[in-house]
This record gives sequence, C-alpha cells and structure tokens, in this order.
Amino acid sequence: MNLRAIVLTWTVLTSTFFWTSTMRIIYKPEISSWSIFSLSGKGFEGEFWLLPLLVIFAISIFYFEGRGRIRQVYHVFLLIWHSLLTGAIIYGSTQSDTEVSFGTWGISVGFRWLVIPFILFFGATIVLIYQERKIKNEIPTFSWTKINLQPLIIALALSIVAFLFFRFGTGFNWLVKIAVGSTIIQWILITEAFGRPYERKIKKDLT
Repeated sequence: MNLRAIVLTWTVLTSTFFWTSTMRIIYKPEISSWSIFSLSGKGFEGEFWLLPLLVIFAISIFYFEGRGRIRQVYHVFLLIWHSLLTGAIIYGSTQSDTEVSFGTWGISVGFRWLVIPFILFFGATIVLIYQERKIKNEIPTFSWTKINLQPLIIALALSIVAFLFFRFGTGFNWLVKIAVGSTIIQWILITEAFGRPYERKIKKDLT
C-alpha cells in the first residue's frame, strides 16, 4: 500500500464517527448523544450542526484529492483535518480519565493509547504533501463532474437499510448495531464515490 492510500484510509477511518453520528441524529435521535470536550448534542439539540459540517469538510477532502486540481486546497484541508484531530487527541491525553467511547459497541479507549498512532499518521500526512508538491505535474487530473456512480448508488440504497433497522431497533440492540454497521459501509462507499475515478477509467478521463 502506497503512502497516499495509507493517509486516505486513515482519513476515512477518522471521519467515520462523524458520519455515523450524523445518521443517528437523523434516524434515531433518542440514541444520538455525543460529546467532543465542551461541545455536545442529542438529536437536533446542542451543537448538532457540527457533525454534518465536519462530514461536508471530510467529503471535500476526498473530492479535491480525486480531481487532482487546485492541489493546494486539498493539502490545506488535509492538514487542517489531521492537525485538529491530532491536537485534540494530544490535549485529551493530558486530561484525567478522557476517553473515546463508542456506545453502539460498548467500546472505550483512553486518549493516551491513541496519541502515538495519531502522531504517526499526521507525520505520514506531512510526508505525503511534501512528496506531492515535488511531483505535482505527475498527479492525474479529472473532470469536476466525474464521480464513481456505482458506490454512490449502493450508498444511497443502504440509506433504506439504515432507516428500517434504526426504526425497528431499540437502544443499542442488534438491529441498531446492523443499522450503524450499514452507515459505516455507506461512508466508505461515499468517500469512494467522490474520490478518484476508478483506475480502469483513467486513460479515458485523464486530461
């Protein structure tokens, strides 16, 4: 796996929470409690707007990377994303009993265990940007209107699955777990849809 794939995979992973939490706000507001330090919300209460805003920002990262154009904007967005997350993890690790919790799965991880991986991937992001700035003329560019339709269609279809399982599930039972799992798959597909066109289409779309 090359450095670009590593950094983008990490970006997908670190942005998944914001998508799944946004979907819970829409489909199951009664179990959508979340908090990021002093910011929090439940349903459409509190700073609920923050989560969809971060989702839009994350999609923009994949969209600008996939088009290959105005690379400086992509680099700035990528740096902002990973510097903010890494800074938050480092700050959280200095606070007592601060942890990342995933209520759906009953998982909690202390911030101190996340510091090293976040710093390592932030370093990988900086190296990737440095490398791309040296070979900017070799980065393929594609039309702004080009997206990968197949994963987008599947992602939209999964909205029905998520809606039904969220609707009939209660608390964090297995129905809700399936619903959340479907939104995780949905997010992966969305990032793929707005990322680079498939490799098999490069010769046709390369400009």
